[in-house]
Amino acid sequence: MSYLEESTLWYFIGRRLWQEATDGIAQFTNEMNFRAKVLRLPVEWPNSQCIPWAVCCRSYILSKQCTPTSTKSLFNAFHRGMSASMGPRGFFDHAFRRVLGNISQPPFPGRPPIDSVADTFALASMKYLVPDPEAEQLHSHVMETVVTDQQIHGAAVRACTLRGDFLQQSLRSYAERRPGWFRRHFINADTWLFSERQ
Repeated sequence: MSYLEESTLWYFIGRRLWQEATDGIAQFTNEMNFRAKVLRLPVEWPNSQCIPWAVCCRSYILSKQCTPTSTKSLFNAFHRGMSASMGPRGFFDHAFRRVLGNISQPPFPGRPPIDSVADTFALASMKYLVPDPEAEQLHSHVMETVVTDQQIHGAAVRACTLRGDFLQQSLRSYAERRPGWFRRHFINADTWLFSERQ
């Protein structure tokens, strides 16, 4: 766990989260889109919008797994690495603040944090299929339905959930790839983090 304060570790993890979301998000968005049609909600969850939000939501959950050992330098490393792993610039800051805001002010009193994270994912990655004036009129109804419908919410929770061994696997893989001090500081990290190992 000594690598947790290295921003390159979190950059590596951010890229792995992105790859996993890219490979697996469709199974959850398909469920959400199908349910929206059944409920006649004029919304959809396009994968291109869902992937970055899923990564940010999963990164929050991952950061909570590290809470017992969290320090200011660990959080700074986490923030720098995760920000660098995704674009556009500033998106991670915006998304992470939104997750934290929804956890501190959930739609229902006593809502568990994982549910608030899933609410953030479902609402932030959602796209309206009707013009803006109509979307504005329907917004409160759509928001309430998205947050309370068990099938949409359940798929959103699964979209934000990490494999139980994700952090340990990432730490092992990073440790195997991690070179000495000189290469870590003077060689582009992508060359040693993501090149095929010999």
